[in-house]
Amino acid sequence: MREKAVNRLIFPLDVSDLSEARRWVKRLKGLVGVFKIGLELFTAAGPSAVEMVREESGADIFLDLKLNDIPATVAGAVRSASRLGVDMLTVHMFSGRWAVREAARAAEGGLKILAVTILTSLSRADLMEVGYSPELSRDIREAALRLANLAYRCGVHGVVCSAKEVAQIKEAFPHLVTVVPGVRPEWMASSADDQKRIASPREALLSGADYLVVGRPIREATDPREAAERILEEMAQALADKA
Repeated sequence: MREKAVNRLIFPLDVSDLSEARRWVKRLKGLVGVFKIGLELFTAAGPSAVEMVREESGADIFLDLKLNDIPATVAGAVRSASRLGVDMLTVHMFSGRWAVREAARAAEGGLKILAVTILTSLSRADLMEVGYSPELSRDIREAALRLANLAYRCGVHGVVCSAKEVAQIKEAFPHLVTVVPGVRPEWMASSADDQKRIASPREALLSGADYLVVGRPIREATDPREAAERILEEMAQALADKA
């Protein structure tokens, strides 16, 4: 189960310096199945960040740009990402049905398109503030399920959602890959930072998550490799219990 746990662990390279990102890749090589390149690093280093991860590790590459634009622009960005050879790419559901559908159609070479439902940093109050109806904002799980339904109909490979919604989404759409951020092990559960809908690795996996995004618990640990090992142990046990 350890190998399966490694394959399901995503570490975000949330830094703005390519050299620092390289140090993290080298430090965690063999403990992480997927390295995530987000807006901060990609804005700073561009495609060089993708090349670095490929050179330094055998891990998959998750380009987390949360594309949110008109359909033609989104499709063009997806084609460019396909040429980079990344394995996963995010598009935001708030870009609408047609943009997400074009993203799915434009993916080439095995690139998996993941649709972002509702950011794990958003609460009910945040949703109401940006215009969500009181009915949907009262039940974030229902709002996320609606977006997952739309994502499924657009032909994407999977969705990004919180652990609070993943069970409902998996039950309705078992073939969608689910990527869950906001994962915090119990030994640092009190540190939610800017994430508002969090869960432990065990809770997330038992709820149906396929991949876990774990950043701060590893990055802020005194010994990052030891922290990653502890998380992998928890993940492996959860996978064994679920089997």
